[in-house]
Amino acid sequence: MLVAITKNEKVISLVNQNLQKENLHQLRQEDQFFCPACKREVILKLGTKQAWHFAHKAKLGCTDEVEGETLYHIEGKKLLYEWLLKQNYDVLLEQYLPDVKQRPDLLVRIPNQTLAIEFQCAKISPQLFEKRTLTYQNHHYTPIWIIGGNQLKRRYQNVYSLSGFHWLFAKGFTLNNRPEILSFCPLNKTFIHLKNITAISSNLSATTPRFLSLYDLTLEMLSQPYKPFLQIDAWLNAKKLWRTQRLHMSQSQQFLRDLYYKKGKPFWLFPSCAGIPVCFHHFIETPTYIWQAWILEMFINNRKKGEKFHLNLVKRAFKSLVKKGIFQLRTLPLLNNGSDMSAIENYLGYLCHIKVLSTMDRASFVIAETILPLKTLEQALMMDRQFLFEFIELKI
Repeated sequence: MLVAITKNEKVISLVNQNLQKENLHQLRQEDQFFCPACKREVILKLGTKQAWHFAHKAKLGCTDEVEGETLYHIEGKKLLYEWLLKQNYDVLLEQYLPDVKQRPDLLVRIPNQTLAIEFQCAKISPQLFEKRTLTYQNHHYTPIWIIGGNQLKRRYQNVYSLSGFHWLFAKGFTLNNRPEILSFCPLNKTFIHLKNITAISSNLSATTPRFLSLYDLTLEMLSQPYKPFLQIDAWLNAKKLWRTQRLHMSQSQQFLRDLYYKKGKPFWLFPSCAGIPVCFHHFIETPTYIWQAWILEMFINNRKKGEKFHLNLVKRAFKSLVKKGIFQLRTLPLLNNGSDMSAIENYLGYLCHIKVLSTMDRASFVIAETILPLKTLEQALMMDRQFLFEFIELKI
């Protein structure tokens, strides 16, 4: 931590440019320092190789301490504080908020709202993330979560490893924009803004990464919406892997395989209109081709042209499989729009656009066309490309 108080309640901030090392050495000899949150004694560390900081004494916990604070974290919030200060924002470092019993890394007052900025450099549980987020919101603070650059792993061009922890940071500025994640690396003083995130699997996502120097942008620029854009090659490569990799199957993959085999079908030749990145698909952690191929097989391919089914039938069956652990959902506390049910509705809407279904009303569907089976892998890959480009043209 960078801020402490003395016995006389004087605030000492280590980002104060007027404080020299000699002054701090003298102050350390003459006074004691205490944590603003838990009021317990802290130690002032003035190393030559590491950033100056306050640390709780060993074995003394803190009511606000949710992670062992690293020097990476300390340097990051110091840089972010100075960056906001240069933009003339009213910003406070490590301000303890008694009403929420939390201490955001940065508190920024702007017209009509107060931002509580958290620079998160270590993993925390989804429950704690949600609790802190809701506590801020319930007390009229706007939480801004920035994940440490040390938590990001790029697998290959425009594809990142994004676990459930990373997805906690996903947010969106408009209804139709794909999610995005904001990251910051203090080592090279760079924001890494993952835009247009498209979930490929439970742990891989295609994205449009933007690398932005701390000194080349403002806080306002970070909130500007970005035109939706799909990484076509990454998505088609993923779909090819879905069809060709058949070892070490997950529970949901085994479920789909068994469903197809019972009907005498090779599951890797699932229809090309399954595995489509419809709006809100990211709420479902299970890969799109699995839950979409399940919808096609359970509610469309087993019905004749002209037969009807209701949206609620699909939703109930889907929820049952989620309850059994076959389908998995994501925890997305920062995304206020959409849900797993929205993803299902959008997929059925897509099937209406390509004339597989027609609709009587918003919740009742009629089988309009028979889906022809694919016969070879080569045909499947060709149709995958065709269906993806047609989906992009629909702009839905």
